Amino acid sequence: MYLGWIDYGVLIVLLISSGGIGIYHGCVRSKQVSTKEFLVADGQMRILPTAMSLLASITSAASLLGMPVEIYYYGTMFIYCIISWFLATYLTMKFFIPKFHLIGNISIYAYLEQRFSLTIRILVTCSFILVTILYMSVILYGPSLALSQVTGLNIWIAVGLCGVICTIYTSIGGMKAVIWTDVIQASIMFLGLISTIILGLIDAGGISKVFEIVKNGNRLQFSVISFDPSIRYTIWSILIGTTFSSTAQYACIQTQAQRYMCVKDTKSAQKVAWTNYIMNVIMQMLCLCVGCLLYAKYSQCDPLRAKIISRPDQMYPLFVIETLGKFPGLTGLFIACILSATLSTFSSGVNSIATVILEDIYKRLSNKIEISNKQQVILSKILSVLVGCLTVFMAFIVSYMKSNIITIIVQIFGAFVAPILGLYLLGLFSSRVKTPSALVSFFLSLIFQIFVLFGSIFTDKPLNKQGGRLPTSIHGCIPSSINNITISTTTTTTNRSYHVLMPLFSISPLWFIFNGTILTIVLGMIFTFILDSKDTKIINPSLLISRNEIFSCFSSRKEKVKRTDGTMIEQETML
Repeated sequence: MYLGWIDYGVLIVLLISSGGIGIYHGCVRSKQVSTKEFLVADGQMRILPTAMSLLASITSAASLLGMPVEIYYYGTMFIYCIISWFLATYLTMKFFIPKFHLIGNISIYAYLEQRFSLTIRILVTCSFILVTILYMSVILYGPSLALSQVTGLNIWIAVGLCGVICTIYTSIGGMKAVIWTDVIQASIMFLGLISTIILGLIDAGGISKVFEIVKNGNRLQFSVISFDPSIRYTIWSILIGTTFSSTAQYACIQTQAQRYMCVKDTKSAQKVAWTNYIMNVIMQMLCLCVGCLLYAKYSQCDPLRAKIISRPDQMYPLFVIETLGKFPGLTGLFIACILSATLSTFSSGVNSIATVILEDIYKRLSNKIEISNKQQVILSKILSVLVGCLTVFMAFIVSYMKSNIITIIVQIFGAFVAPILGLYLLGLFSSRVKTPSALVSFFLSLIFQIFVLFGSIFTDKPLNKQGGRLPTSIHGCIPSSINNITISTTTTTTNRSYHVLMPLFSISPLWFIFNGTILTIVLGMIFTFILDSKDTKIINPSLLISRNEIFSCFSSRKEKVKRTDGTMIEQETML
């Protein structure tokens, strides 16, 4: 199927509006004379657009394409993530956001230098740059896959088009352009999901029909309490694993945490976090509904097993073709929805990488070479262009990976982010841990995470280690397809072999960050008795979480605090 003129019109409007906002904020609205204005909008953004930008940066195209497929294969246990997101949001606004505003630096990794050392700050920054480029390359490939599936457009033309347009408006307009385009793109995402659900329900025969099919197919999962760590969605993996992974995403990744520095004070940043939580719940519940619609439509003929599609991530685009394709403009709206998710996440990543390279690496390693604010802005724009081009190249590499896109992202994210979260928790809650033990624990945990990551991606799992995937049917497919499926299934299962590390490589991706974080903390506490005895650095008490901060809850207070640079600020916090 190919797009009509109306569909193309929707896409063109999206791209023109995104580029136009970048040009407006870069050339008309603002002169961008300082890096603070270019990188964090001068700290003067309002709460709602900043929260929508945070949501858009979190909700990538991989989420929109992958999460409905997760519901299709694993059921509705995902709904318990509402609790995990709440806990992660609370931990972020309670412990992390006040410290970021106390430090007062554009980069959140400045905390690690003051708490530990410059070495740790730079190492964490490099890890962040690596994982974010990988992350962006995956989410850049995802919507291009959807475009290729729906329109027949060459996938690499789509990758280049998305990357170039996003790089242009990000490098010209800075953070203000990123936030305001995110507002538009988040709105399009909501509109695309809602239109899919409405027309999908009409096509399926109504809510009661969908509910009946989903129930009969055992997709209404609410009580999976297995202790088997290979089961992807259990009450334990969600409440524990997802809480850790969401906390890492909200608090330890510059891409998201940079939004907290775009508003004027701590209380405003905390409101941004809570507003994002509410909108994120709505967004993900819409994805859950789409997943139920996918199962209602393909419950009798799984399109992947029937060889109608070649990857699980193509299922949602296929659904759109068969359901929305007969309505002019709606297929274009779906593509705009996926494209919006890509542009928002890509632009946020480019901006944040330029930020940390400038703040954490260039400024900290070239103290003797001072450049003006204008030169720093120019450097930030050049870095944005270079990062955008590198990410487009990495998208080619990602195309050769196996597995569901969202699984790859969780695995990559978990491998690199877990040691970072572990460092923050050690720094915030333990005054005993110093730089030597923190370095050793970070490296050992990172090596372990990378080892497990590659083992998980490139190891074929036996049938009993498929993560609790629910059965699918091919009884509604044509007989010739069923014969082909039987032959291919027999061939693949006989070639799989079991080895001693299979239980480790088969662990649910939801446990990745929890395992890496706990390993970092345990190693840090052990090595502090061995390596930190000669470290005489005195820790600033303001960098630690006090007992009063831990046990004070459900209150709003104003207090004057002394920043680490010696200046006094009045800080108002929630809860």
